[in-house]
Amino acid sequence: MLRDEKMDLIIFSSEYKNFREAILDNIPDIFGMMRRISIAIGPICNILNIGFVKVKLVAPVSIIARHGTNDEKIIYEDPNGYETAPIIQTYRTGENGIFTVEVRAKKKHKFINTEIQAAKLICDDLFIILGRCRLMSAVHYASHTDTLTGAPNMSRLVQHCIGLKAAQKLQNFAGLFINLKNYKYVNQSKSPAVGDKGIITFARTVMSMCHEDEMIARLGGDNFFILVRKENRDMFIRQLTPMRIEILMPQMPVFSLTIHCRIGVYDAKPTDTLNEILHCSSIAMNESRMHPGMDVVFFEKRMFETVSHEKEISAMFQEALNRKEFVVYYQPKVSVNEQSLCGCEALVRWNRNGQIISPGEFLPILEKEASVCQLDFYVFHRVCEDIRSWLNMGFDPVRVSSNFSRRHLSNPHLAQDILDIMKEFNIDSKYIEIELTEASDFEDKVAMQKFVNELRSHGISVSIDDFGTGYSTFNALKDLNVNVIKLDKSLLDHIGEEKHHDEVVVKNMVNMINELHLEVVAEGVENSKQLDFLHDAKCSTVQGFIYDKPLSKDEFEQRLSNKSGYKDAL
Repeated sequence: MLRDEKMDLIIFSSEYKNFREAILDNIPDIFGMMRRISIAIGPICNILNIGFVKVKLVAPVSIIARHGTNDEKIIYEDPNGYETAPIIQTYRTGENGIFTVEVRAKKKHKFINTEIQAAKLICDDLFIILGRCRLMSAVHYASHTDTLTGAPNMSRLVQHCIGLKAAQKLQNFAGLFINLKNYKYVNQSKSPAVGDKGIITFARTVMSMCHEDEMIARLGGDNFFILVRKENRDMFIRQLTPMRIEILMPQMPVFSLTIHCRIGVYDAKPTDTLNEILHCSSIAMNESRMHPGMDVVFFEKRMFETVSHEKEISAMFQEALNRKEFVVYYQPKVSVNEQSLCGCEALVRWNRNGQIISPGEFLPILEKEASVCQLDFYVFHRVCEDIRSWLNMGFDPVRVSSNFSRRHLSNPHLAQDILDIMKEFNIDSKYIEIELTEASDFEDKVAMQKFVNELRSHGISVSIDDFGTGYSTFNALKDLNVNVIKLDKSLLDHIGEEKHHDEVVVKNMVNMINELHLEVVAEGVENSKQLDFLHDAKCSTVQGFIYDKPLSKDEFEQRLSNKSGYKDAL
């Protein structure tokens, strides 16, 4: 055989065909592929007189290798030995790493030119196939792993649970649905980079706590799910409430971060799949949001019934809105000194098939999913429509306060949307008051300041509702350009009772608001003791059942026709 024919012999030989077929397989494990190559490459090496093949990979930190790579492996080694002089082929990988293939001739053999060319072809094959394998490994890793933390993702969790279910072991586990409480404040007070590092450290700390068949999965953001053996459940909860971690950042001293978790707990039953475990534990976690201080909540059947009811309300809402089942009522505000009608608050009721559904039954649900924004504008549109009707009838309307949820603060055009509705019905700003609850975080506060300033620049009154119920509620007086403060009903519940300091608190609140030249309204006034106390405290306006319940439009029109009718009401 001529020497220059040897290259063609290798390329078109059955041995080379068998080698290619053996290695062209979907194996995402690079070490598994190397074992496959080691088995398949022997016949080729015999033909080419190759006695030794070694591959080496040096690569930086990447999604494929979180700690970098510096590995080498002997692919083929002739039992009779090999020469010392190598052929070395070097390739650069996509992440700027170096892949090297070292080939040596059999003992006492010197490569001819065609053998060298064929050996280089085999080196190319090894680089291509192992590179493909690494790419498949990266795709497989990315599809099953959270890229920030390195923890399993939802896809990996599903696969794990399918395996446990098939082995009839899933019922031995409990699900912990975890939300890192107020974690956005870490990003705000430190930096997003510190926030990410905290998430990473938290996830890896929990991963180190997990036994082989236990798993933490990041669901996204600051939400995690942990599948733990039931006997380890309480230990995990103790470790998580709270968890203190050390944060190490470049060019920064190590500092401690205490992470507080909301945890929903559910013990799996024999019939459960991952769907049931996730669903029930998430319901329990959301229950903890509704009860500050209850950070760990175990699932109870009644919670499922509550969620079902919420879904029913949500499902009915849009149809009810289209059918105008929501009705606006007006609760009068009365001047304490004049005993006359001086304003009112627009309140919504849901008339469903002739039955009135209490606001407490549907407003919190709509607030949760932001559907309340649609309802707020529906009510405000009806308020402006009613005011225009009263003006056309010759009434002199009082100022009507209309509630807007803080959910609206993500709408940069909120003030303009309100002004557009007022313009549609040609409503003077003196008849409108927008009622807000205080914002809970920095972004909301900035948005609220901008919104309030826009309204006030157009002469629209703005009130802060539920004043006196939050730890930072006095910031509203300092930071917001409001002109009306509404005292929360809870401040009046113990007026007239001994051993309560509420009277001193309310008096000083009212005095402070008056000194700031703002209007003060006490809501939920139900008896003469409360009214007399508020009169003495110089509270100018009250709202409550002592004068009137919320009234229908027709009933309220009667009050408009006789604003002084409260003088003889008590």
